Order: sequence, then C-alpha cells, then structure tokens
Amino acid sequence: MYGASFEEVRKKLDKIKGDSANGVLVADRSTSIRDYLEYWLRGIAAHRRATTLRGYESAVRLHIVPVLGAKKLDKLTGADVRHLIAVCRQKCLCCTNGYDKNRKKEKQCCSAARCCGRIPSRRQIQYIHAVLRNALSNAEREELITRNVAKLVQIPTPRYKVGKGLPVSDVKRLLSAAKGTRFYPVYVLAATLGLRRGELLGLRWSDIDFTKNILQIVQTVQRVSGRLLIDETKSDASDAVVPLPKITRTVLLEHQGHQTKVRDDAGELWTDHELVFTTSIGTPIEPRNLNTHWEVIRAQAGLPGVRLHDLRHTVVSLLLEPGTPPHVVQAIARHADLDVTMKIYAHTNLDTMRQALDNIDWDVE
Repeated sequence: MYGASFEEVRKKLDKIKGDSANGVLVADRSTSIRDYLEYWLRGIAAHRRATTLRGYESAVRLHIVPVLGAKKLDKLTGADVRHLIAVCRQKCLCCTNGYDKNRKKEKQCCSAARCCGRIPSRRQIQYIHAVLRNALSNAEREELITRNVAKLVQIPTPRYKVGKGLPVSDVKRLLSAAKGTRFYPVYVLAATLGLRRGELLGLRWSDIDFTKNILQIVQTVQRVSGRLLIDETKSDASDAVVPLPKITRTVLLEHQGHQTKVRDDAGELWTDHELVFTTSIGTPIEPRNLNTHWEVIRAQAGLPGVRLHDLRHTVVSLLLEPGTPPHVVQAIARHADLDVTMKIYAHTNLDTMRQALDNIDWDVE
C-alpha cells in the first residue's frame, strides 16, 4: 500500500479494514474474475427474485467463469470480453449444460462425436454479456476497477419474433375442450386477461375484489432449483391492478364455490395459502402439471402447436386489432415498455394491411 504520507496510508488501511469487516470485497492484484463474481452473486442474492438469481448464477457458472474466471479483475480488457462472446457463440449448449451425462449413449451429443449444433441464440449471448456488464458496473461503483470494459463491447440486439395470437374461434375451441376440467378457470383467466403461467398459479383470493371488479397481480409460483417457490412478480409493471371482465368474474365465483367444497372434503389435510388455484389439499400447483394438462387440452381441440403463453399474445392482438389505444393495451398486458407491446405481440393480419393499402386513392385523371 502506498501513500504520500503516513496519515494517508493509515486512512487507506482503516478503510480496507472497515470494508473487510462489513463483507465488502477487498480487491488486490490477485483478485480474479471468479472470486469477484462469487462475491457479487452473494451480495445480490437478497435483492433479486429467485428466478433472476438462478439465471445470473447459470450465466456465471456455465459461460463466464470457464472463459474468464482466471483473469485478474483489474486486468480485464475489452478484447477479453470479445473473446468470451466469440467462444459462447460457437459452444454446444448440450455440452455446456452437461446433458450427455444423463443421456443414453445413442442419444448423446458431443460425447459421442456427433454435435447437434445447438448453439446459444442471439438473445442468450446478449444475456451473458448483460450479466457480466452488470457485475462489472457493481465493481466500478465499489471502486474496484476504474472502468467497465464490458460496456466497450457492443452486442447485436435480438430480433424478437412476433407473438402468435390466436383467432377467437381457436380460443373458443380450447376453452370448450377444457370445460369441466379443474384447470378451466385458469384458461379463462389466461384467455381474458393474458396472465402469465406463474401469475395464474400465484393468484390469491385477497387479490380479487368482486365488488369493484378488479384483480391485482402481486406474486407468482415458480419452480427454482428443485424447489416450488411463491415469489414476487416479474417487474414493477407486472405488479398491477386490472379490471375483471364479466365472464372471468362469473367463472371465478363458480370456482370459489367449488374450492370451498374441496377444502371441506380435505379437512385437516388442507394447507391454506389463500391461493385461487391449488391442489386438492390447498398447496400450490406444480407449473409442469399445468403444462401437461394443457398439452392434452390443445390436442383435443385440434391445436397441437399452441402454447399456453399464446393466450397472452392473443389478448394483446385482439385488443390492438379494433384500434384500442396502445397505452391501454400496455396497461392490461403490464409490459414495462410500450415497444414490447407493439414489437413482440402486435399482429397485423393481411386483410388489415390490404385494407390500409386500398384506402390510398390511386385514381389518375
């Protein structure tokens, strides 16, 4: 440690001792990217959703550390970051995630010298870069590095696919196939309000006001690292109040009555989480069980390729098509950015485009 005077050195030493006592990383020339990222993940664990933290941890463990882990934190360069991106673009995801370990030999990928060619998408590359950039921004704020070199590397923006909205006739077929099943109210809610899977399963009766006909989304049910968790919503925009359509209100009231009977039948076995959609003993529903049921319903409806999330896209598309103001649709869909509403989900059909073109007066005198 160096300083212009004894007093300056003493102050620096006192600061280092204080930071160390408070759990702040004391970086020196031996601090590696691996050491810093482990410290960073521990520090943000209490401030991020479980699913977000899992994504960060995976990006660090599977992608960043294998390439940059041994590099010194204060010696990292833009060239190092570009090297990371180049390696990630070429790596096989099957090998990276260790899928071959649990596969039969005839289904193995690179372990059997026949790579499937499943490489990271542009969105995944952007995410890996974003995780490293966020970590280095934290190091910059803590004055462990002088600049964030990840910001010097530009990553192409992913091209998002247009959401696959369904025609009303297809939605009716799906709901007709689900009529009478335990998940019918779930599908009605998804089709009329566009709630995400985790939001549907995390909905509580206290979040619904049948007098004011409003519904609040505040939590989700997710499986994270082998555990079923009740967590907060995706973002501040997701945490919102939306109006309750008449059909949805009717179905939910009927479901409430049915759940009361189920709770009475369960007796002491019932575990009350106040959830709208539960198992037969009141516990949260496993998200994968909903997926399995949906696969049966869509097959019965003759729509095998339709995803449950497509119902969310459908709500937005159907609202935009008759001319509903985009900001109103954004509020209902609870998107943080209007561009998401318009770019990912808005679907303009050929008939609408043809009509718009035909409205141009091309008569030549």
